[in-house]
Amino acid sequence: MYAVIDLEATGGKPSEERIIEVAIFLYDGKDIVDQFISLINPDCAIPPFVQKLTGIKQRDVQGAPRFHEVAKRIVQMTEGAIFVAHNAPFDYRVLREEFARLGYDYQRTVLDTIPLAQKFIPDLPAYGLATLCEELGITNAKRHRADGDARATVKLLEILLEKDREKYIEGVYLKQPSATGKHPFSKQIEPLVKTTGIYYLFNEDGTVIYIGKSDQLRVRIDRHFLSTNEKALALQNEVKSLRVEETGSLVLAEILEHLALKKLRPAYNTPKDKYSLRMGVFPVESADGGILWDLRGIRREPPILQVKDLAAGYALLARLAVRGGQTPETIALPKHIDGVAKAMRALDFEGKDAQALGGSLTGTLDLERMRESIWPSARMVLTDKGRKPGIKTVFLIDGGRFIGYTTSELSSELKDFALLKKKCTPVEDGGPYLNSLLADAFWAGRLQRI
Repeated sequence: MYAVIDLEATGGKPSEERIIEVAIFLYDGKDIVDQFISLINPDCAIPPFVQKLTGIKQRDVQGAPRFHEVAKRIVQMTEGAIFVAHNAPFDYRVLREEFARLGYDYQRTVLDTIPLAQKFIPDLPAYGLATLCEELGITNAKRHRADGDARATVKLLEILLEKDREKYIEGVYLKQPSATGKHPFSKQIEPLVKTTGIYYLFNEDGTVIYIGKSDQLRVRIDRHFLSTNEKALALQNEVKSLRVEETGSLVLAEILEHLALKKLRPAYNTPKDKYSLRMGVFPVESADGGILWDLRGIRREPPILQVKDLAAGYALLARLAVRGGQTPETIALPKHIDGVAKAMRALDFEGKDAQALGGSLTGTLDLERMRESIWPSARMVLTDKGRKPGIKTVFLIDGGRFIGYTTSELSSELKDFALLKKKCTPVEDGGPYLNSLLADAFWAGRLQRI
C-alpha cells in the first residue's frame, strides 16, 4: 500500500516551517482506496510569497484544524504503507518535525518519485512535478495545492510502477537508508527526538567535517543520512563518528555553533560571512527633538548594535516597535518605514510579552534611554531554559558585551552577578555577532531578563 502525500508549508528556516495543507491518497497499486485532504491552521503568519504561490490566505486557515487535531488521522492512514511524495525528503522532514513537537516519533518507509523518475524516464529537461506532468500528459488543475499535487503524484507513481518491470523499487530502492530511515547512527540518536543542542560529525581521522544545531536533533541528524543529493552522499561516505552536546537552550546551541564554525571551518558546512557584521543600528535626533533609529554601514561611529543586513535590522526594529507599542513612523527614519512595516507584518510573537530592556518604549525618549532600551551598556543577565526542568541557561552581558554563559538551579543565584561571572564559561571572541544574536533572541521573546 502506498500513502501518496503532498504538503503545503509556510517555508522559512528548517525546523521552523509549519504545515498549512495536507493531502493523502491511499493507493493500492491500482486504485485510490482512501483519501484525506485538509487545510491546517499553523498558528503563525503565512508569508506573502507562499500565499501568492498556493492561493492559501491567512483567513482560509483561521477556522481550520491545528496539526494535533489531524495527527491521529495521518498516523492511521499511513501506518503500514509506504510514504510516497515528489521530493519526499521535504514532505517527510516537515511532517516528522510536526510530530516531534507533539512528542511522537513518526517513522515510515519513504519513496521519492524524483530519483525514480530520473531512472525510469531519462533525458527529460527537468524533474519537477510540473515538467513531469507536461511531459507525461498528467493533468494537474491545482498546482501548488496539496490536493492537486498529490493526485498528480499518484498518476506519476502509477507510471513508474508500470515501467519497473525488474522490480527495482521493491528489490533495491526500498531497502536503501533513504527509504528505510535506518543508518549507522540511528540507534545512537534514537532518544534525541525533542532534544536541543549541537552535534559534530567526524571523519576517520577524527577531524570535524560538519557542525549543526537543532531543537529536534534526531530529525536534523537523520536528514544527513537519508538525503540522496550529491553532497549528502559524499558526507555519508566520510562520516565515521558523531558527538552530540545537549544544551536545552537553542540560543546557546546557536552560540556554540557559531564559535565552533569560526574556529574549525568544517569542510561540509556552507561557508558563511557571518563573522563580520557590516551594518549597524544608530540613534538619530528627529526634527521634533525625539530619537529615531537609522540602519547604515559602519564607518567610524560605533553603532548601538551591529546587524547582518537591512532585513535583520528591520526585524530588530519591528520587534522593538511591537514590544513598545510604537509604529514604524515613531521608531525609524522615513527611508526605513516601509521595511520596518513589512517586518512587523511578518512577525509572530505567539502571545509572548518579554520585559523591555529599558522599560516602556512609548513616548518621546532621550538618547540615553534609547541606547539603553535596545542594548544596555551596563550589566545584564538573560536566561533561557536549560537541559533539565528547574535548570536555567544563563547569559552574562557586562559593559554591553556578551562575556559568557553558565547554568543555574537557584533563583537566588540569578541576582548575584559576581557569582555567575565566576561560574560562567567565558566567551572571548564572540564579538558583535553574538551581541546581535542575543539581542535578536531577546526581542523575539526567546530570552528573559532577570
